[in-house]
Amino acid sequence: MSVISGVLIVSAVQVHPVKRNIGSSATCMSEYSWMDNSQGYSPCTTVAYVEAPCYENNYDQPILLNDTFYNLPNSSNANACYCSWSSYNLMMACTLCQGVSTSSVSEWPAWAAGCPTNQNWTQEYYPSGYVLTGDVSIPYWATTNPSTWTYETFNILDANATYQKNSSSITPGASSLSSGSGSSPSSSSSNSSSKSTDVGAIVGGTIGGAAAHSFLVIAAYLLYRRHVYRKGGYASAINQQGTTFIPSSHNRIPSDSSDLATSMSGPLAMYGQSVSPSQQYQTAYLSPHGSSLPVPRMDVSVYTTHTGNSQRSDAIPMV
Repeated sequence: MSVISGVLIVSAVQVHPVKRNIGSSATCMSEYSWMDNSQGYSPCTTVAYVEAPCYENNYDQPILLNDTFYNLPNSSNANACYCSWSSYNLMMACTLCQGVSTSSVSEWPAWAAGCPTNQNWTQEYYPSGYVLTGDVSIPYWATTNPSTWTYETFNILDANATYQKNSSSITPGASSLSSGSGSSPSSSSSNSSSKSTDVGAIVGGTIGGAAAHSFLVIAAYLLYRRHVYRKGGYASAINQQGTTFIPSSHNRIPSDSSDLATSMSGPLAMYGQSVSPSQQYQTAYLSPHGSSLPVPRMDVSVYTTHTGNSQRSDAIPMV
């Protein structure tokens, strides 16, 4: 029974680290109170809790004097906690909130260069599987990938802009951490949003392109049909105009003297006037104003031919 109790106690210590000596004697100026986490800890105290799990929960963040700076990761202090994004951001925030010159702020590439042992240490806002003592939280702005800061260097303006967008704090834990994915809570939500935006843009562009293509095809077909229709109508009108002539019967001359006699029994003959063939044809034309127009006089003579057998052939008009 005592063995089982001992195992439970050891397990409890591993999951929830016991606070030993974690803190900081450094003090931040009041204008940087927005940097505090949800427990009200300053960046200097919070960074002590961030480093502690990798130092058996014993870590004190010292005061920074002018013209000095906190140590970069090296072969003696580089570990999963010290090389994380949160460690760098909080360490630089602790530097600035004490009123120290900005020249004491280190660039992220120089910080990451001191962690060659495991590149994954510089790809997470906090190492997977590590829990802060007392469930201390990390400010949201401190989980930002330092490579996204201006000139890849922590600065007050960028950090405060991130705080204005999200002033919450994150409590690291095995269930809430990314396992080597190189993403923080902020970058994960941004990636999801950008992916959904990309999919929507692709689908919308595809549908719009298909609709535009269909419209162009239909428009081209209608223009083609209109062209064919106009061409066909024009050709039909030309054909009709080309076949509209004055009937040839106006110029026909009877082939027989009997027909000629019949043709001269027109309106003038009714009044006892004889009408010559040329006069008969002159009365057949009217002007556009309704009056008769004179036509060129045609003298028509009818000749009758005879064959050798004294047979009479058809009369041939001579003009």
